[in-house]
Amino acid sequence: MASIDPTVATLLDKSSRAADSDNEDELIAALEEEENDPSLTALREQRLQQLHSEYSRAKKMADQGSGTYVEIKDEKELMDITTKTKLVIVHFFKSDFGRCGVMDRRLEV
Repeated sequence: MASIDPTVATLLDKSSRAADSDNEDELIAALEEEENDPSLTALREQRLQQLHSEYSRAKKMADQGSGTYVEIKDEKELMDITTKTKLVIVHFFKSDFGRCGVMDRRLEV
């Protein structure tokens, strides 16, 4: 089983104790108190950096055409795409086969 960061575990423990309270003001005060904790601030900054890098990576991949459905009729273009891309799905379509049509429609969606 994966271990939980001690800071996160402490935060979860505090949250569960605060959640037991029916007083909404106490819960809000507890959450605001946790926001000022320096260790949580560092954790928050680290997570924001992770989210920023993930967003940048996703944007870069989208700009390169990742996640798109493209019909390629040229063998050289197909070889260029499959050798330059780390992960790629190639579906060979033949209009005579019904299952190819089904797969083609699902990939298009």
